[in-house]
Amino acid sequence: MGALIRCHDWSTTPLGAPGSWPLSLKTAVSLILRAQQPMYIGWGPRCISLYNDDYIPILGDKHPDALGHSMADVWGEIWDELGPLNEAVMRGESLSFENKLFRLASRKTPGPHYFSFTYTPLLDDDGQVAGIFCAAIETTSTVMLADNARAASAAQQALAESEERLRLATDASEIAFWDVNVPEGSLIWQPGLRTMFGITTDEALSLDDFFAGLHPDDRATVARAFAAACDPQRRELYNVEYRTVGRDDGRVRWIAAKGRGLFDDAGRCVRANGTAMDITSRKTTELAMEMALEASRTGTFHWDIQDNRLTWDGALDRLFGLRPGEAVRSLDQFIALVHQDDRAEVIRRCERCRDDGDDFEMEFRVVYPDGSVHWLYDRGRTFLDPTGRAKTMTGACVDITDYVRTREALKLADRQKDDFLATLAHELRNPLAPLRTGLQLLQNIKGELPSQADQVLGIMQRQLDHMVHLVDDLLDIARIRQGKILLRQEPLSLQSVLEQALEGVQALLDAQGHEVIWQGVDRGLWVTGDPTRLVQVVGNLLNNAAKYTPRGGRVALRGGESPQPGMLLIEVADTGIGIPPDMIEHVFDRFAQVQQHLDHAQGGLGIGLSVVKGLVEMHGGRVAAQSAGPGAGSLFRIWLPRADMPEPAEAAPPSSQGAIERHRVLVVDDNRDAAETMAMVLDMSGHEVFLAHDGQTAVEMVKRHDPAVVFLDIGMPGMNGYETAFLLRALPGAQARVLVALTGWGSEADQARSLEAGFDLHLTKPVDIDKVQRVLSARFKHEVRASTL
Repeated sequence: MGALIRCHDWSTTPLGAPGSWPLSLKTAVSLILRAQQPMYIGWGPRCISLYNDDYIPILGDKHPDALGHSMADVWGEIWDELGPLNEAVMRGESLSFENKLFRLASRKTPGPHYFSFTYTPLLDDDGQVAGIFCAAIETTSTVMLADNARAASAAQQALAESEERLRLATDASEIAFWDVNVPEGSLIWQPGLRTMFGITTDEALSLDDFFAGLHPDDRATVARAFAAACDPQRRELYNVEYRTVGRDDGRVRWIAAKGRGLFDDAGRCVRANGTAMDITSRKTTELAMEMALEASRTGTFHWDIQDNRLTWDGALDRLFGLRPGEAVRSLDQFIALVHQDDRAEVIRRCERCRDDGDDFEMEFRVVYPDGSVHWLYDRGRTFLDPTGRAKTMTGACVDITDYVRTREALKLADRQKDDFLATLAHELRNPLAPLRTGLQLLQNIKGELPSQADQVLGIMQRQLDHMVHLVDDLLDIARIRQGKILLRQEPLSLQSVLEQALEGVQALLDAQGHEVIWQGVDRGLWVTGDPTRLVQVVGNLLNNAAKYTPRGGRVALRGGESPQPGMLLIEVADTGIGIPPDMIEHVFDRFAQVQQHLDHAQGGLGIGLSVVKGLVEMHGGRVAAQSAGPGAGSLFRIWLPRADMPEPAEAAPPSSQGAIERHRVLVVDDNRDAAETMAMVLDMSGHEVFLAHDGQTAVEMVKRHDPAVVFLDIGMPGMNGYETAFLLRALPGAQARVLVALTGWGSEADQARSLEAGFDLHLTKPVDIDKVQRVLSARFKHEVRASTL
């Protein structure tokens, strides 16, 4: 390096010609050139580089271009690290580092590189810091040796720990290793394997000892599996589960063994080795599970969706009625066992599981070989692969035949109960008809009766109305559950609905001596609904309040906007006997009865509130009850969707009431009491009345007397009302004759059937006599056609 420094053109550097260098720099350069250690000088503000021969390996490919250049240019790739060190030394600090890591460029060996070095200030002739002196040695190999030694030590420690973990794992999992010298028939047994065969001694053992320790029923299976593993042509995996009978302790254990044969160059099996694990606990659990599944008639399955392989246990074979030896291995085979009426839906759901990754859940039928039909409930969980495609499904199947039969029996019983209630209500209407008509007759002549008659008639009228109300609820509760109620939707004034409901219950409220609080509502509030049904809903709540409030109580009816947007709120509050907290959630259940209500004198059937809930929900609303408890009264709230107020209709010109037009009327009813009481009322109104008690007589009397109006009972023996109406419509003058159906059946479907059969009107028993008078009123004569009252 001395010669290179002497012949270098220093005039192009900030140092100038060597002759002009300060004595301190010349002395420092002379020192590093004689030194046997890598040394480096950076002189001047730019730290111009000078170095000795031993420093060249550190520079690598940077030599010889590094000579006479600034340190920042020479060590540009690490200047972020060196720059701050240079600045500190130029301020007069001395620095020392050991095994400092640098990532150098232009080195033949890849990094990282490690160095131990000192940085010392160099003073000029005036004693000022003018440069940097660096004595360095590369320690990369030393550091790497130390790291490798540490890594080797750590690997040795990890290996020891791994071996210990393996030993602990094999001990904990009861795994043992075995090795067979096949030509000699000798066997290397670990202590764990001896335990699995109940052997407590240490003598040498052979394959004969192994086979002698197997359960007699499993010996042939194990021999075949071992032979297949050692066969040069087959070389199968030895994978078998078998039982052992302990030689010394007599215990039966379950073992799972796996292994492979090892073959020499000539293809002969010279060794076989593998593992064995005690699975007695698992097998005991599986046996218990199998017994539980059998007892619960449950089976499990696994479906490999992508390969369309289906496996299931023996319990599922029995659930599907498979004969011994039959097996299901694919989805198509499974679907073939499903009842043909359920097969399409099963296929659709399986395709959704396969294509969309859905889970499977369904009840379906299977047909056994003996022709018997069984119901199964199948539920499976679908698992996806990393790409999101359905991969496998695991699930279980349960025989629910008895459950389905019980469920269907309960449904049938429920339908029969509803049918019975509807029939009971219908049959109760028939005797109520003459009672209502008779009361109306007595009301017309009460002036001729003793003074106490007015009070007695009022009592009878209220009790009859109560009975009619109960019968209506019986019919409605059955029809709501069967979905047979059709709503006649139209815009309704909330004020009108509440007024009509209150009017219908006013007599009962007055009889109980209750104070009624009713201030009306904003007439701009409207709802959309069936006027009859909404009046019935509010009427039921008022009726309840009247019955369950002690005499002289207070009943409040309120209506208005609800805080819930788009809804109106109706409230019925009372000071009655209240509702226990545990019954609040059940008061709307069918036939629900609060115990204290059962003791109340006017306790009902427990269906009125259920009717309320059903009708309100059919209108898109909801209902709730509130009470602070027994004796604290009750509050019922109804929320109904608000409707826009319709455009005001053009007012119809007033018409005079006028006198009731007298008609020739025929009353046809096989219930003689009902027919005769209605005839008496009509006769008192001035009509000419004829009676018939069967359809054939009715046809003859119409031919003979040509009545203007015919009240015709539907449910007559022999020729019923529909058949009679058909014949009456075929008689001369039929177009001018009004046919009115009288029946205990009053659903929308019943009314529609009456109109289709040729009736003009449908009246439900017991008939309100005012409705009869409307039919006969001259001003309604043309309006009653094809309608109901």
